[in-house]
Amino acid sequence: LFPAGPLVNAMAASAVVVPSGTAEAWVVWTPSYSVANAVAIPSGTGPVPPLAPLWSAAAITPALGVATAALVVTGRSRRLRATTVRRVPRHFFNLFGEPAPEQDPEDPGRVAVVGEYQNMPGQMVSAEQSDFGWATVQRHNASEQDGYWPEGVAGDGEVTQEWRELKLAKAPEGGGQPGPSDGKGQSVVKVSLRGNAAPVQVPYCMALGYAKSMCALAMTGAHLQGALPLDEDKMSCMRALVVGLGGGSIPVWLHHTFPKGKMIVDTVEIDPAVITTATELLGFPKRALRPGEVSAAAADAIGGAGGETLRLYPLGGEAFVEALAATGASDYKYDMVFIDAFDNAGKVPDAIIDPEGPFLKAMPALLAPKATVVLNLLVGMTGSGSSGGPQEIKAMASTIKAACCQPNGEVFSARTPINESSGNSLYGFLASGREGDRTGPLKEALMASAQAVNDGFPADSLGKKLRFEFERRVKFSYQDWKPAGAERNQGGFF
Repeated sequence: LFPAGPLVNAMAASAVVVPSGTAEAWVVWTPSYSVANAVAIPSGTGPVPPLAPLWSAAAITPALGVATAALVVTGRSRRLRATTVRRVPRHFFNLFGEPAPEQDPEDPGRVAVVGEYQNMPGQMVSAEQSDFGWATVQRHNASEQDGYWPEGVAGDGEVTQEWRELKLAKAPEGGGQPGPSDGKGQSVVKVSLRGNAAPVQVPYCMALGYAKSMCALAMTGAHLQGALPLDEDKMSCMRALVVGLGGGSIPVWLHHTFPKGKMIVDTVEIDPAVITTATELLGFPKRALRPGEVSAAAADAIGGAGGETLRLYPLGGEAFVEALAATGASDYKYDMVFIDAFDNAGKVPDAIIDPEGPFLKAMPALLAPKATVVLNLLVGMTGSGSSGGPQEIKAMASTIKAACCQPNGEVFSARTPINESSGNSLYGFLASGREGDRTGPLKEALMASAQAVNDGFPADSLGKKLRFEFERRVKFSYQDWKPAGAERNQGGFF
């Protein structure tokens, strides 16, 4: 909160009604998140003389991602407040009493540590020319060190860990390489380093909230449709397709989290610079890299990829799935599809969302009957963003539903929790929809399924259960999707 004074920003215009008998009133408004909180602290010793308000407001430009405005109404004097008000700690979203418990305390990529790399220039590790201009990797110190190093991987000496961030930057106008502050962050991973060994990505640490939410939506949707039993003995081997590599945290997390032999992940990435940085510097396993010729890649995937269950194909998603469908292999089906790909303008490539394009035309042949498809869009709280406006997004969702869902399929949207990101909107497509009774709201069914997955999904190879909560990711800013013109349920933030 800011002291009373002349610093006023027009963006912070607000009003507050102060109840009688109030000794202090506080309002915190965060424009970039569209969240407001207010509290009035009652007097502890009886009536309070009429307030002589002093108003102050401050804001930091939302473009910086940290827009904050504060409006303070105070009593006549500090002395009066000191004698009439019992001071209590004030905390965002929990302004009385003790601080709220930390969210996901077992998650090494939780919100509490994002300040170690978020919106901060790091030390440049590498710069590779990319289809976007440049792909750069920067390092940031990590305060938490757990010594993770996979069995069977050579390495000498002490294990240290750090954050590494992938950015895509335009070529500088004057030539040369971009600097640490240039470009847009694409992915953040935590890597383990040991002597001269190549970096190893920490597989149970997803730093970015949208990636966690994509996985939560996909696994929740799979369970709700009956495709993901929680008893390991009843769990068949599932397949996931990840379109867009980034730092590789989604495929690495899926491969680590599912019991051994229960998940095959095919990842496709078209940008050679992203592949190089991921495999050389971000700890994505080099052994995952598979053939790059289209027909050879399809044959490799269907043929078992030499026993590798985490695979990376250096191809565009549309070329890969078209080749897979052309083989006519009836038993090669995906249970989960993650669409996390963008062009230079931040839009999902036309080749992926064109109803007559190879990607969507191949989907009916490649999706399991109870598949879940999750789409990531760069869309702000206003409903618009670089991925498009409301009408474009409605058309996109309709097109994907038509290609990926059966007539009884269901579609919903959610957002990354607001304390993690305000720029990601996620769509979940349930190919067959819920099993059994559909009389209740889809949101309630998803929440129950998310809780069941958190409670019952088997522990990973390190003996750890799922490290972050699924339910709050499924329900945050939830909306039932309906075709244009149909009634739409505004599910709300919480």
